[in-house]
Amino acid sequence: MITITKEFSWDMSHMLAEHEGLCKNLHGHTYRMEVTVAKKEGALEDEGSKAGMVIDFKDLKKIVKEEIVEPLDHSFMYWTHSPDEIEHQIARILQQDERKVFAVDFRPTAEMMSIYFFQSLEDRFNGIDINLVSIKVWETPTSYAEFRGER
Repeated sequence: MITITKEFSWDMSHMLAEHEGLCKNLHGHTYRMEVTVAKKEGALEDEGSKAGMVIDFKDLKKIVKEEIVEPLDHSFMYWTHSPDEIEHQIARILQQDERKVFAVDFRPTAEMMSIYFFQSLEDRFNGIDINLVSIKVWETPTSYAEFRGER
């Protein structure tokens, strides 16, 4: 099987309720993500301008930017079930001022984001005969979480 990988980045803030360290505070990261895909049937495109490709990198970029990067860039990722009332207050203040808030129903760790991004992209790729192989999400230059689709 041949795979291709494209890298993306965006800036986003979050907080981790009940964290025992500094991450309980509102803070931000420049996230980096690698998306790795393959053809569902294993064969590369065999005709036209996309011959010899898994998917055109331009098409992969468009899908990932629409689904993940554009909604998240310069947003506050907010856990809707957070036990931390301050997190809810921050989200309300930002929303009242029409700032960018991205609500999720999971604690916004790199691990949970990698699963969420995988599931979000998997639906888009199913319609175009592409198999999503893995998602890697870096929170720092030296720390990442990877989800490969095996649950």
